[in-house]
Amino acid sequence: MTFLGKDELGHELLMDLGEEAGGDNAGFRPMPLLLVGLGGCMGVDVKIILDKMKVSFTEMDLEIEADMDESTIPRIYDEIRILFKFSGEDLEMKNLEKAIKLAEEKYCNVSAILGKTCRLVYKAEIL
Repeated sequence: MTFLGKDELGHELLMDLGEEAGGDNAGFRPMPLLLVGLGGCMGVDVKIILDKMKVSFTEMDLEIEADMDESTIPRIYDEIRILFKFSGEDLEMKNLEKAIKLAEEKYCNVSAILGKTCRLVYKAEIL
């Protein structure tokens, strides 16, 4: 049940299932990997947008949670929530929320795909 994914640039990523499903728990499970891809896509796009807006911050962390619809086969995410946590001086919530909205609606390919099958909820927090 272990698979090694490779891209055209030579990057590798190990995927596996848990022991309860016949795997060795040696790598990412495929569904959580979707969440990691969403976080990476949104994070990069938000950073690029904030840079263009000349909004600087010292740190941006993303926390991602998702609810699985257990009543469907195949099982799909019903809702995915991403909390962006920003640190820095003189941050304004309106700028952060604008960057997140632009990334979600206009730039993030992963968000565009997942948004067709589940509800995506984005929030920002200034630490």
